[in-house]
Amino acid sequence: MSEQFILEKARQGEREALGRLYEHYVDAVYRYMFYRTGHHETAEDLTAEVFASVITSIKSYEDLGVPFEAWLFRIAHARLVDHWRKSKHREQQEVELSQEAEEFFISDAPEDQFRHEEVLRAMEYLTSTEREVVVLRFAAGLDNQEIAQTLQRSSNAVKSMLHRALEKLRRVLAHRSAFDKSEAGNEKR
Repeated sequence: MSEQFILEKARQGEREALGRLYEHYVDAVYRYMFYRTGHHETAEDLTAEVFASVITSIKSYEDLGVPFEAWLFRIAHARLVDHWRKSKHREQQEVELSQEAEEFFISDAPEDQFRHEEVLRAMEYLTSTEREVVVLRFAAGLDNQEIAQTLQRSSNAVKSMLHRALEKLRRVLAHRSAFDKSEAGNEKR
C-alpha cells in the first residue's frame, strides 16, 4: 500500500491505517523527542501526545505538496514547545544532557561510548535551532528537504544551518581533543 492510500484511509478514521502510520513514524518521533529532552519518560509522553494530536487532526490533513512527515514533525515541534513553556526549567531541560541521554547513545564498543558522550557535550555549544536541525537530520532521519518543510524554511537555509552546526561541532570536538592531549602531556611530566 502506498503512503497516500494509507493517509486517505487514516483520514477516514480507519484504525488499521492509523496504526500503520504510528508504526512507521513512532521511532523517529520518539528519537526526536528524546534527543531534545534527554529523558525517556518525557520523550515517551510527548510522543504519545503527538500521536494523539495526529488522531484528532488527521481529518484536516491535506497534501498540499508538503509530505505527511513534515506535517507530523510540525506537530512534534509544537508539542515540544508546549512542554518547554510548561516547564520552569526550559533552557536547562533543552541543554542538559542527562545520564539517561548518554546511555541511549552508548554502543558496546568503549571507544564509541566515549565519542557519543563527547558529541552530546559538544551539542551544548549549538544554538537551539542548530540542535533542532542536527536532531531532525540524525535522530529523526529526515533529509534536508523534509527538515525544510518541517521548519518552514528553504532547503538551502537548512543545508546552510546544518553545515554551520556540523562545522561548529567539529571545531568544539577538535578543540576538546587538543585540550585533552595537552592535559595528558602535562600529567606525564
